[in-house]
Formats: sequence, C-alpha cells, structure tokens
Amino acid sequence: MILVSGYYGFDNLGDEAILAALCEDLQSIGIPRETIVVLSNKPQETSEEYGVDAIPRYDLKQIWHRLGGACLFVSGGGSLLQDVTSKRSIPYYLGLVELAYARGVPVVMYGQGLGPVQSSLFRSWIARSYRRSAACSVRNAESRQFLIDLGVPPEKIELNADPVFQHGVMEDHRPRTKRILLNLRPYQAWENQQGVWSDQVTCWQNQGFDVEFVPLGPGDLEMGLTLRERTYNLTVHQDVRLETLRDVFSGAGLFVSMRLHGLIFSVLHDCQPLGLNYDPKVSAISQQLNIPCWELKDVANLCSGVEQVLERAEQYRLDYRRALEGLRQAALNNRVMLARVLE
Repeated sequence: MILVSGYYGFDNLGDEAILAALCEDLQSIGIPRETIVVLSNKPQETSEEYGVDAIPRYDLKQIWHRLGGACLFVSGGGSLLQDVTSKRSIPYYLGLVELAYARGVPVVMYGQGLGPVQSSLFRSWIARSYRRSAACSVRNAESRQFLIDLGVPPEKIELNADPVFQHGVMEDHRPRTKRILLNLRPYQAWENQQGVWSDQVTCWQNQGFDVEFVPLGPGDLEMGLTLRERTYNLTVHQDVRLETLRDVFSGAGLFVSMRLHGLIFSVLHDCQPLGLNYDPKVSAISQQLNIPCWELKDVANLCSGVEQVLERAEQYRLDYRRALEGLRQAALNNRVMLARVLE
C-alpha cells in the first residue's frame, strides 16, 4: 500500500491533474489503484474520481494506522512547501513526512516546486526532510538550486518537470477564433485592481474578442462573477473539470492565466498562453515554456500587450511546442524514480 499526500480534494484543477498523473505513474509500474491511499479534503469524491482509496487528510489517527501497512509515502507534487500564502502548509506536509519516518516508511518527495520560504526554521526542516528521503524530484531549476543552497546534495535531487507534462499536446484541429480565456486567482491587490481588470476585458471586447473567464481553483469563480458584474457580456465558466478542459480550450486563441497549471493546460491544449506573474513559480514555468509573462503591476497596459503576443503567436507556438518535447520526457522521469524506489 502506498500513501499519497498533497493538496487534494480542494477543487484545484492543477493539483487534481498532478494526482491524476501520479496515479497513472503508479499504475504503470504495477501498483493497483485500490492499493493507493490518498489523503484528501473530500475523500469520497477523490475515491470515486480516481479509483483509489482515500481518507480525511486531517485524520492523524487513521493516517498513523495506515502508515503501519505502507511500503511508501509520496509527498507531492505541486507548491506544497512555501510559507507565503500560508504558515500552516509546511508544518502540515512535513509533519506527515515525519510520521512516515517515525513508522519506518520510505519517503519520496515527488515533482515539487519549492519556495518562497521565509522562515529559517522551515528551511532547515525542508533540508532535513529532503536529505532523509529515499528519492526526490523537483519541477524546475530554481527549486533544485533552493535545495542545494540548503545543503541537500546536488546528486540526490532529480530535476524533472511537473508531472502534468507527461500527457503531451492534445491536438486541436478547430480553427482559432477570436476568443480570449482569462484566469485570475485571489491575490493581495485584487480589490484595488478590479476596475483595471474590467477595463481590460472591455478593451478586448471592443477589439472584437469574446472574453471568457475560466476558474481553475479556490476563489477564482468569485473573482469571475465580480468581473461579470462590472463588464458587459463576460462569459464565466461555472464548473470546469479536467474532463471538460478540452471543450473549454478548443478553438480559443489565447489564455491569460495567473495559475501555473493554467499555463500548462494551455500549451497542452495547443492554445497560446500569457502568464500573469504574481509568484516566482509563474515566471519559472514561463521560462521553461518560452512563453510571455506579464507583470501584475502593469495590468493597465495588458490590452496592448495581448496584441503584441497575438502578432507573434506562431513563433511562440513553435517555441513552446519545442520546449514541450523535453518537458514531457522530464515529467516521465518522475515515474522512473518511483519505480526505482519501489524495486
């Protein structure tokens, strides 16, 4: 039995896509799905969605019991280890890792993106956890350097890629239409920038674009509904799921997204992405994909920026498709790592 920990069961499509990829990884190397136990905020939904066993993520008594019969504990992937959006994330996720070590269960740190971490105590804890792991992989060079700076041996850290990249491009043969997809996630300056964002939507509409808001995680939908109240004829997708993403992206010309996995979904559906840089991980994934990234402080000029991106869309498309070739193989290396540990 394998126990899996991450930000699962919170209706965050990026993390759910990671879980889907992890389950595929484990199944491909001979692990039956019914022997995978996922710690989830919504255990029943997670169990039904992925065909796995799932238990409440805060039920420490049951987690301790399940660890007694586990052959591996997988922590990740995603942005679990940071203390900017929450001071509770690191103690929770590394606390579970400590429980696994206490039970004598090998730990794999899987496909994570680390930081920012402001607390020196947390940085020391992260370093200790990674040094003790049976294996570890990170999704970008910045995370690898972060661990090296903390004293984790470079040879121990596998630089792979976000697990979601393993699926490759889903070809879309529908002609591109004048549709702009927009995703925003909660951020500190939102209250002050609502008017600026409604101006951008209106600007795109005046240029002949149909604008659609695509929520991908907690808090996104509320922002989309707020924008709809302030603008004319903004479409807000109400129930976006992994299985409906293809329909959402089909034929769209551009996806403007604050979420890292929004940008990954965009290139995997062969839709031109434009990152909104609210966090270092967004700039990091934009560099990996060779795609443009816009600073939030310059939102007022985004409308003209979109014009420039669309003018160069064919070149950007060649660039991100070229980058995807290497990223897909790097993502599949997470599977190789898991197989090696289980052997």
